[in-house]
This record gives sequence, structure tokens and C-alpha cells, in this order.
Amino acid sequence: MHGFTGTSQSFSFSFTEINVLAIDLIGHGQTDVYVHPYRYKLSVLVKDLSLLTIQLNIDSFYLLGYSMGARTALAWSIEQPKGIKGLVMEGGTPGIQSPLEKIERQKQDNRLATMLFTSSLAHFIEYWESLPIFNSQKMLPLSVRRNIRQERLSQQVMGLALSLMYMGTGQQKNYWPDLKQLQLPILYLVGEEDVKFQKIGKQFIEQNKCFRMIQVANSGHCIHLEQPKAFERLVGQWIKEEETMHAINKNKSTPI
Repeated sequence: MHGFTGTSQSFSFSFTEINVLAIDLIGHGQTDVYVHPYRYKLSVLVKDLSLLTIQLNIDSFYLLGYSMGARTALAWSIEQPKGIKGLVMEGGTPGIQSPLEKIERQKQDNRLATMLFTSSLAHFIEYWESLPIFNSQKMLPLSVRRNIRQERLSQQVMGLALSLMYMGTGQQKNYWPDLKQLQLPILYLVGEEDVKFQKIGKQFIEQNKCFRMIQVANSGHCIHLEQPKAFERLVGQWIKEEETMHAINKNKSTPI
């Protein structure tokens, strides 16, 4: 699952032994953005995503999400865990614990939504790309940066604004208290230049022995774009290891 201003096309993996289903999250890509705002709430979105897997007859799967997609994947794992075998979080946060910081983040998200409504999409994207968290992406090849810009400019203002207002980090439930009881393996990937999410990741893996964090060299916030080969290798290797453990545990539980 992609991040804010992304689409299902954000991921272009070449896994040879893993079937990948990339989707557009509500408010992005080809989704219908003009729906009731409650559909944008994270708690409602994860129910819709869970229903999607039922409709597609997918009964067991791993989740992978980047930034906003990572937050969505974690919420899905906690709210609708049926069928989920594991989770890869590329950045992302379980939520904001301080009530005052949460209110301030809501105000920040709403200001960004207002910017979308009162200026052009191009102006907003230019501002978004100038944020310090994306500084490392300036080192990407020009062709890659053009593709990212084109993807961002393909969005609809209403979809992005409602996404910020209803499923932004400021509106997200605080899932920190739920982590200790979560019986699910989670791989937290973070770029070595992404100081903010390194701190979050370290706090995250302290909550549960099933969680693991890997720092990826020469990368900032968006590892799958900045170090795609390392990203594919780490994700593929982790899923392979988890599948092996699933098979071992299944054999142990099978009566002779």
C-alpha cells in the first residue's frame, strides 16, 4: 500500500516467488474520491480492504505498506487481523500518544487540506516535495523524479484533501497500546538517513518480541524508490523466512 500522493504504481517489484497485489487507497489513483467522508476514516477503510480480500478469495496474505500505507497496514492488522500472516512497514507510525501533539497534527493536516483547496495542485506538490523528509529523493535519477512528480500530479485535489482530513496521522487512533498484544511478525524498514522514523522504529520494536527493524544504507524515507534492490531483497528474504517458520509450526501442530 502506497503513501500519500502515491498510487498502486508506486511499487514495481520483480519478486519471482511472491504474488503481489498493489492497490489504490481511497482518495488516490483510480478510486472514486467523491464518496461520503466517513469512507476515508482509517477504521472504515480497513474494513473495506478486508472485504476486498474476501471478494478476491484471498484467505492468507502479508501486508506491505509505505508511510500512509504502513499506517493503514498496521491498523488493518489490529482492527481486522483475519488472514494476515505478517506485516512489512516502510516507515509509518502507530500514532501520536500526546493529546496536545495530536491536536496540533490535526491542525497541520487541515492546513495542508486548505492549501489544496485554495491553491493549485501543482503548487501543493511543489511544497510537498520541498519538505525535509524528502531531501534524499533529490539524489534520484531525473527520470525517476519525473515519474514521481507525474504520479503526484495525477491525483485529484478532493481525494488528497479528504485523505488528510480524515485519515491523516492527526486523525489516526493511537495504536501504541495495542502493540504488546499483537501476535504478528512485523518487519520495520527505515532508511539510515530517516532520523525521525528511526526513533519511531526503535520505540516500535521494543513493544513486542515479534517485531524487527532493519536500517537500510544510503536511503531516506522512501526506501523502495531510493534503494529498490535492497528493498526487494530484504522483503523477499523476510517473507521466505516467515513462510519457513509457518511450515515448521504447522508440522509441529499436525497430529501423527
